[in-house]
This record gives sequence, structure tokens and C-alpha cells, in this order.
Amino acid sequence: MSVTDSVYDYRYENGRRYHAYSEGKYPVPNDEIEKDRLDLQHHAFRLTLDGALYRAPIGKDIHHVLDVGTGTGIWAIVFQEHPSAEVIGTDLSPIQPTDVPPNCSFLIDDFDNDWVFRQQFDFIHTRAMVAAMKNWNRFLQQAYDNLKPGGYLEVQDFAFPPLCTDPSVTDENSPLLRWSTLFLEAASRIGIDGSSPLKIGPILRETGFENVECKIYKWPVGRWAKGDKMKLLGKFAYEDLQDWLPSSCLGLFTRVLKWSRDEVEVFLSTVRRELKEEKHRHFYARA
Repeated sequence: MSVTDSVYDYRYENGRRYHAYSEGKYPVPNDEIEKDRLDLQHHAFRLTLDGALYRAPIGKDIHHVLDVGTGTGIWAIVFQEHPSAEVIGTDLSPIQPTDVPPNCSFLIDDFDNDWVFRQQFDFIHTRAMVAAMKNWNRFLQQAYDNLKPGGYLEVQDFAFPPLCTDPSVTDENSPLLRWSTLFLEAASRIGIDGSSPLKIGPILRETGFENVECKIYKWPVGRWAKGDKMKLLGKFAYEDLQDWLPSSCLGLFTRVLKWSRDEVEVFLSTVRRELKEEKHRHFYARA
């Protein structure tokens, strides 16, 4: 089905472009800079899993798959590795390509609304939703209700704050950790808990999911880690963070903390300087 023209009436703010459907709900841009970042991040997630798209023990003959918060649609498109699967990707923004495999389709939808699908799913996947998720309980319940018996849900996400290998580094002497603290503060004011991915294990069990497995991966920010894989992952994480800094806070800091765009840009310059110059400070993200 074709989307209505109104979803393309994007909002422009501080030199960035934001979604129109459910306007203002997701404080992160949907422009070309952000699309490139999401595609780069996709490769970082695959590298983390040694090239795999997921960890769930799903079969090769899987049929119905849902990708919530599909972004550019890259995960859903690559899932054509399973030719038997029909994949639906949902997102607030129509930023997915139109030339896609015949078994892949996209739907402009708000996952906070009631889910109305014609079928239940064998596999539901979601990734990097920490800056969008206000109610994990409702989301996980809807996922549970829309899974076939024996189906799988996989949640891949980040948890704030980032950590440093040097315990003496705090948000008082580190611009990066100060950014994280400010992000958490601003996000909490609009109902988002940036540390929530670390807490969803018990919610999954309370919802009714069985055989729940939780695993934390570390992404080094920069090429300081040992081993070819971790050095490459660190390069991806560094580039991802460089673009995520303005994406994460231009909207939040100006709307919620009432900073000016200039104040945000000056502050982010100190964060970038730290990441570039403070080589003895080894930061890493948790995914």
C-alpha cells in the first residue's frame, strides 16, 4: 500500500530532518547523515555476531518475520538469505529503498500503537531502540501476543552510560561521560530510560517468554582493543559515535534542556576532542 503524502512532510530543525508521522515522538533525525550512520551500525552489529544477523536459533525455513524500528531497512533486506521468509519492517519514517526483494515489505507504523497484523510471526527482531522506547512492558507484551507458539523475539540494543577502562574518569572530567549524563537526563524527562536494555530480562520472563538469554557485548570506541576483529569493531564504533553525538542531542538538548544549537555544537566539539586526543582514555559501549 502506498503511504500518504503527509508522512513526507518532514520537520526541519537545527539543520537536521525529523520524521512527520507521530511527529516529535522520536528525537533523532531521519536524514541522509543518520541513514548512513544506521547502515554503518548494521555492519558493526554483524561483525559483533561474526557475520550473523541474529543469535536466535531459528530454522532456515522460517516464514513470517517482523523487524520493528527497521530504519533504512537494511536488516530486513539482507534477511532474504532466508528465501522462505516474508519480512515486514516497520518504522516511523519512510526512508527505506523502493527496490527491495519480493519477500520484503515496509510499513509506516508506530510500535506504541496496537499491533494489527494478518498473521503471527515466527521471529520478531528489533535493534537500537533505546532512544525510542518509553514502555518496554507494553512492547514486549505486544511482541509476545504476535508471536506463534515456539516463535522467537530478539532485542539488540545499547545501554547507557558508556564505560571507561580508567575508573578515575567521570562525567566531571570527561566530556563524553558528561554527554551521556546529559542525554540520560534529557531522555528521562520525555519518558525514556537509557539504561533500560540492561533491565529487560526480568520483564521478558514476567511477560511469559521462556528460555530467555541475555548477553552483553563490548564495543571499543577507537582502535585501542587487541585483535583484528576488535580493532575493526572499534573503528566502526568510533565513526558511529561521531555521527550519533549530534543525532542524539541536537533535538533533545534544544527541546528539553533548552540549549541553543551553538551551545550544543560547542559542547560536542569538546567531546570529539577528547575522543581524538585522550588516547589513554579507553571508552567502550555495551550492546
